[in-house]
Amino acid sequence: MDGPVNGSKPFPPHHPPIPPLTPMRTDHFLFITAFTMDFCTALVSFAVPLVALSLGASIVELGLIGTTGTLAFTLACSFTGKLADRYDRRRLMGISSIATAIVFMSLIFASSFWELLIGTTLGWGLMALFWPALQATLAEGRNRAQLVKTLGMFNMFWTIGFMCGPLFGGYLYAIHPRLTFTVGMAGMALLSLAIFFMRFKPADVQKEEPLPDTHKSGDTARFRTMAWIASFSAFFMVGILNNQFPKLAAELLIRPEVLGVLLAIPRFAQFLVFLLVRYTTRWQFRLMPLIIPQICAIIGMVIVTTQDTPMVLGLAFGTIGLLVGASFSASQFYSFFQEERKGERGARNEMIIGMGMVSGPFVGGLLAQNVGLRAPYVLCCVVLVAAMLLEYRLYRKKVRNDETTKRRKAQRAKRSA
Repeated sequence: MDGPVNGSKPFPPHHPPIPPLTPMRTDHFLFITAFTMDFCTALVSFAVPLVALSLGASIVELGLIGTTGTLAFTLACSFTGKLADRYDRRRLMGISSIATAIVFMSLIFASSFWELLIGTTLGWGLMALFWPALQATLAEGRNRAQLVKTLGMFNMFWTIGFMCGPLFGGYLYAIHPRLTFTVGMAGMALLSLAIFFMRFKPADVQKEEPLPDTHKSGDTARFRTMAWIASFSAFFMVGILNNQFPKLAAELLIRPEVLGVLLAIPRFAQFLVFLLVRYTTRWQFRLMPLIIPQICAIIGMVIVTTQDTPMVLGLAFGTIGLLVGASFSASQFYSFFQEERKGERGARNEMIIGMGMVSGPFVGGLLAQNVGLRAPYVLCCVVLVAAMLLEYRLYRKKVRNDETTKRRKAQRAKRSA
């Protein structure tokens, strides 16, 4: 029957069917993926040195943990970039996520320095399968303006994750030292499920536009090298900060939750830089946007070498974030712009970063052990000065080449006249 029976109340009208959920855009999902990966990674990165110290690790052993993990990432990037250009990138990210979750689970039960060392080495090596594939997917088919905005948004998301990691890690560690590993494992497991089973729709992209006549491919390659040098110096400092400063913080009686806030400050500073560079291209193909942050970082390292107050140290840490934001934005842009093999170029950019992260904890650990806990930050000043000199030399070479080209054009114009 279709109507009421014996004076009963009429049937309520049928509700329209619930429309199916609209699939998430691929780029939006990748932004969230970057946040989740770096949040979980930062949680574990924050806890590993503290757990190692509680197990009796020396300052050299702390440096060894940071060195081997980042070395595994750097070496793996030498071939994972090519994999990202040849195979399904989504599948590569999913495999990396689930394998990293298993490694993080093993860290929960680590009872010795060597178990922590093996776990971090495996975990960071697996991440080399993740990041080149993700960045190449984001950069594929975008023109210059889109590339700046997309990479800027991506950098903001992973920075928020990396900033929240130590911020929450300090409080989780205060509850229980292994709770950070548990949360990191759970986050990676959920991420792997989302990568494998969620549905997406492609983002709108356009064909790349050519560079202006004044910025040829040779300019892009030269500025790429300059940006790689700046990125090396920036992540050299980050490696020392992450792996050596916890020991200095313990000597200064800085509590774990305060340490978490201090280590979050550079991430917040680089987040602000990533936010600003999305709205302009004036920083591209210029030297000063790389040099000025390096000068600020030198001032910051002098402060870390001479000061003990957490508030003052926090201001110094902010200069590191300023340099990371500027140098990483530049090296990332020049690595992907007008490049066909985006996976390979992105992996090479990650390799440069990894080289800085490897050499910083290794050399800094030796200096801290044999000279003093402040010595690594003096070394940072030396590295920054050397980097600026190399960048200036490359820039002057470009200027001389441009002047020579102009003179030759003028001479040819006179002859033709």
